[in-house]
Amino acid sequence: MPEMRRINSLFLFTITAFCLISTLLLTLFAVPPCSINAAQEKIDYADCLHCHKGIEPISPDHPFKCAVCHLRPEDPQGKALTDHQGIVRNPSAPENMEIFCIKCHEKEIKQVKNSLHSTMAGVINQTRYLWGAQERATPAIYGLSGPLKPLPEADLSLYPETPAMLVDDFLRRRCLRCHINTKGIESPGLYRGTGCAACHVLYNNDGQYRGKDQAIDQSKKGYPAKHTFTKLIPNAQCMHCHNNNHVGADYEGLFEHDYNNSYRSPMVNGKLRGTTYGSNHHHLAKDIHAEKGLWCIDCHTRKDVMGDGHTYSYEMEVPKRSCADCHGGFNNTAPDPTNRAIRKVSGEFLFISKNHGKEHRLPLFSPDSTGHRIQAHAKVRCSACHAQWSYQDYGMSVMREDVINDYKWWNLTAQGDPYLQKKLKKYVESPDTVYPVSMDRLSGREHLGIWSLGWRFRRWEQMPLGVDHAGRYAILRPLYQYLISYIDRQGNCVLDSVAPSRGDGIGKGWAFMPYVPHTTAPFGRACNACHQNRVAAGLGIQEEITIDNVLTIPSPPAVETMRLLNREEQRKLLQPTKEWHKERLKASKTHHE
Repeated sequence: MPEMRRINSLFLFTITAFCLISTLLLTLFAVPPCSINAAQEKIDYADCLHCHKGIEPISPDHPFKCAVCHLRPEDPQGKALTDHQGIVRNPSAPENMEIFCIKCHEKEIKQVKNSLHSTMAGVINQTRYLWGAQERATPAIYGLSGPLKPLPEADLSLYPETPAMLVDDFLRRRCLRCHINTKGIESPGLYRGTGCAACHVLYNNDGQYRGKDQAIDQSKKGYPAKHTFTKLIPNAQCMHCHNNNHVGADYEGLFEHDYNNSYRSPMVNGKLRGTTYGSNHHHLAKDIHAEKGLWCIDCHTRKDVMGDGHTYSYEMEVPKRSCADCHGGFNNTAPDPTNRAIRKVSGEFLFISKNHGKEHRLPLFSPDSTGHRIQAHAKVRCSACHAQWSYQDYGMSVMREDVINDYKWWNLTAQGDPYLQKKLKKYVESPDTVYPVSMDRLSGREHLGIWSLGWRFRRWEQMPLGVDHAGRYAILRPLYQYLISYIDRQGNCVLDSVAPSRGDGIGKGWAFMPYVPHTTAPFGRACNACHQNRVAAGLGIQEEITIDNVLTIPSPPAVETMRLLNREEQRKLLQPTKEWHKERLKASKTHHE
């Protein structure tokens, strides 16, 4: 009996000890390792450099601790931070800049918010006017920032029956992909940040990090090239937005292929080549300044790009550095002496590029050249003669579909937009009826409907002339030649290639707009590129009118202060004087000698 009690006592002791040890072990393992360490030392979750060893200082002008910019003021020491969820990845984003940046950059923030890069006032108000949604394109009423009214969000409760009822949805879902409030699409050439970082934080085309931060997986995409701010912005950064057939891409000689697969680049191993900027491109002549290695920021100054505090209604209204400021012109053959990039050395002018300080000999305006001897040409923009080619995209068909069961444009899924391409490809290949959705670029929400677009035909050699807001002769481009279609959820064709009517009721909502092609050559085009040329005079490519070539006849611009050539100006171009013929003959003899 005593033996049995000893065994039971030993057994109970063993069980009790086991339970105590188990409880202690479970308690230890149940506590996160960081808490165990916390017993020994206090953890500072704002100590980013503990993991991000080797990360680059953001800039010499911002010698702050990480927490100053990446943690909100209410959590300066990271007390509430248990993971990366509290980190502000981009403190310069529009929703953050007034928290982090405004203390030092109040003036710059106000200027940027009023700038066209932020308001997008030109695109918004001209399109709304041409689709009949407002009475005038200028002065601007709507914008994405500044003192302008916010662009209305589409009312999904209304059944859209007119272009005016669809235009805001079209702008928000199709046109406003590139503005500084929206992050770039994660696709080659389109990676970028928002707000200040959209320009000042550089991204590689492949979206991969190239710095020394040990915490970043360099095989992953979507990161800046380095963790740095810069004022020296290369052309590649501008091209993250200024691509497709828009000014900027032409500077690098790029002309977008048509979206149909038949016009895409050749197959590689049985597959279409990958795209940059969402498209394949023809490679045409670059601008002479691009060939020489000049960056966009050599001509486009801080006030031009970031704004000067004023709110402008369209791009040409923004004050800019002109050709004459560097090369001289009809009224002054010397460069602007206040331009700090220009120096005079041994009687010769040099231009110092922001592209690593490269020096370029600066050719000056020659009053003795044939075109410059004619005083009437003083009213002609330099680009009207010196542009080598121009974007001329005719007949822009846009179609919103709320149902897809027999997709009409099987070979047009590219659309110049990788996001839409992925969506459309999925919908087109589905054997079932699909009710497509796509993203509102401003709200970030997806809802019913998807917009597709294509052109009747696209050219680069035609260059009609018109008159800009300052009374100068400039090249026109058919920026807006809309043919609008809408297919509702039941498959009804509510609008079928409808040309919209202008908001003031004066005519069709098509417009050719004066602009400056960035395709400059050091020499002007031949005299008959304008004179005795019906295209330049605005009469179209041929006298016989067809459904296609009628599109080459310019429509009045959307801005009231701009216009087409009047009959007298057309007559002077088509029937030049005897003096003109003499000058042309003299120039021809000089050329052959």
